[in-house]
Amino acid sequence: MYHKVAIENSPLQAYVSALLFSPNRSLIRSYFKREEPKRIMIQPAMRDEWSACLQTLEGHSDWVSSVAFSHDSTRLASGSVDGTVKIWDVSSGACLQTLEGHSDSVSSVAFSHDSTRLASGSDDNTVNQGLALSSDRIWITYNSENLLWLPSEYRQSCWTVFEKMIGIGTGNGRVWTCKVERNELNTS
Repeated sequence: MYHKVAIENSPLQAYVSALLFSPNRSLIRSYFKREEPKRIMIQPAMRDEWSACLQTLEGHSDWVSSVAFSHDSTRLASGSVDGTVKIWDVSSGACLQTLEGHSDSVSSVAFSHDSTRLASGSDDNTVNQGLALSSDRIWITYNSENLLWLPSEYRQSCWTVFEKMIGIGTGNGRVWTCKVERNELNTS
């Protein structure tokens, strides 16, 4: 908690502020309306209900192109056009780490199922998996071999990769999933 010391040192001020800055129709305001301090003449204009927004995380210098929660819901990863990936603590909103190394926009981030590893895909044609979308956004490639040509309506704006499964978000609002399997010819 970022403001823990202020709350511990001045609990009555925190209590009064909670009343003054709570929405007009909130339970806190309705239960303790008669406890509001009378000496404060100008009170802030407040909304009627609580906002659905829990936090605003700031730190990227350009558009955020992908976000993903860890499977244990304790961290959030964000990838940006600025070429960085940031890992955030969900409860506090603190930036835990900034990962650099991509030479182009980061277009996809994904946590492993045990929440211990993070993969990021980039327009520089690098990804932590062996399966990637090519930088020209037209082919799905594997080991530098073109496997599948993507028609314009399926070209990605973002993607995720899990083993041989690919999820592709497109510019026309569709999400496309496919499984890539390689058939090897046995010549013996």
